[in-house]
Amino acid sequence: MGHWCGEGSDYTFSKTQLSVVLHSGQKPRHGPVLKIAGAEAKDAHIKLRWKPEKPGNSTEFELSANHKQLVQLPQSQGDKGPRRVFRRC
Repeated sequence: MGHWCGEGSDYTFSKTQLSVVLHSGQKPRHGPVLKIAGAEAKDAHIKLRWKPEKPGNSTEFELSANHKQLVQLPQSQGDKGPRRVFRRC
């Protein structure tokens, strides 16, 4: 999925991992690299499952029609993160 820039962090996706860089310079709570266990895509929605696989250890995204904006949907499980908006960079 490539490289995405957000207000507080940047994400770089490969087939097997997500690298996270916080603009604050701090280390992300779950580590700078998250291992991807699997991915499901349907229409503009993408769900990534993280290693180790366990309930709630996933993140959902929505990709814009022009593929220039990626929205991390708010979570009630896992890291319980807020809605985050990224753009291709």
